Amino acid sequence: MNKELRALLQDMPHGIQDVSLNGFSLLLIRQSWGELALSRQGAQVLHFRPSGKQPVLWLSDCVQPAPAPIRGGIPLCWPWFAAHPDDASRPFHGLARTALWDIEVNACTSEGASLSLQPAAALDTALVPHVTVEVSGGALQVSIETRNPTDRPILLSQALHSYLAVSDVNQIVLDGLQGCEYRDKLQQGALCHQAGPLLIRQATDRIYRHDAVTEVQDTGARRCLNIGKTGSGSTVVWNPGDAAEPIVDVGLAQQTAFVCVEAANTFVDPVQLLPGQQHRLGTLISIQE
Repeated sequence: MNKELRALLQDMPHGIQDVSLNGFSLLLIRQSWGELALSRQGAQVLHFRPSGKQPVLWLSDCVQPAPAPIRGGIPLCWPWFAAHPDDASRPFHGLARTALWDIEVNACTSEGASLSLQPAAALDTALVPHVTVEVSGGALQVSIETRNPTDRPILLSQALHSYLAVSDVNQIVLDGLQGCEYRDKLQQGALCHQAGPLLIRQATDRIYRHDAVTEVQDTGARRCLNIGKTGSGSTVVWNPGDAAEPIVDVGLAQQTAFVCVEAANTFVDPVQLLPGQQHRLGTLISIQE
């Protein structure tokens, strides 16, 4: 867990608090159910820890100052995933993660919380997004709903780029992907087949054709993270391996502490939104011990 954020939460009484971290405006919630932290830049959940448990999400200890994208938590890749399909000069992973968003707390009790997030200003796209974050029963649910108010169809790709905290990425097992086809981005997009559970032993960047639950079995942490999803036909799995060394907000010292398991709509399953249509992409993260 990010050391600066840990210090802010340790000194915080139960309730809701606005703070600043490296130039980012954050909303912190601490209740009997646990802790939640969101950034107004990117509508990004940075931290979730159920009461009495270890953090579920990883956040870099070397977060770059605003307005750089924040490494960790659950970045929103929207309204395109990876490079723009027609213009490589446009921002990688879209517009949402560096835009400012307004946060509305719909409910916050001893049982859970519900928040809604809208862009503070219209983003450079015809699509209209709405983000919902909910904590209930020790689980975190994040969703982004996209509406097409125009009179023409628009193609959408996106991801909830979840950085999951693990004890050691080299020791975890990912279950639920076996039998799936995947594109290996580190082998020029080669089409491959997942025969058994996935082990992360080197740099991994894969797009699985997959619409079900993934289990991250972490014996070092004595827990299993269940990653459910809705509105998604792609599951992206990423860890940079040794390629993390030159990444300023990861590096080899932090590379083993996370794995990304992302609910997504990629080139494998892009969404065509017709005029007036909506689409909801969601992820549900819970702990099984």
